[in-house]
Amino acid sequence: MRRYLLDLQRNPSPIYSAGVEAEDVYVWASTITGPPGTPYEGGVFFLRIIFPPDFPWKPPKVHFRTPIFHPNVSYRGNIFHPMLMPDTWCIATSVAQMLMSLAQMLLHPLVAEGDVVREEVAVMYREDRASYEELARSFTKIHAMDG
Repeated sequence: MRRYLLDLQRNPSPIYSAGVEAEDVYVWASTITGPPGTPYEGGVFFLRIIFPPDFPWKPPKVHFRTPIFHPNVSYRGNIFHPMLMPDTWCIATSVAQMLMSLAQMLLHPLVAEGDVVREEVAVMYREDRASYEELARSFTKIHAMDG
């Protein structure tokens, strides 16, 4: 785990950050900055990452602590992304790559059938993008921005 932490410290990103949350090296706090040109722009989203003891052989559990209006994130902050599923997890995936993929998910939501946890949000994204962006922007202003 320390190797992954060191990698993030040596190669900081303007898009995401992560570090040990408390004493437990398997529980991390992370942030992802909302990508420019998206309804999440200007927002800072807090996440929690819980690594299993047999990481990298098994994927971590990642969830948003900051409420977000997104088809791949449940009301409780649980994330559906193929990269985080046990049957599609790749042991070569670094923590940095995982965080970059989650940031990309804000830029390009996965809205195909079977890829979503909030079908009503995916339908809105596909059929009424303006309303989707308005609600996502509102959520971002309320929950992910100062002031």
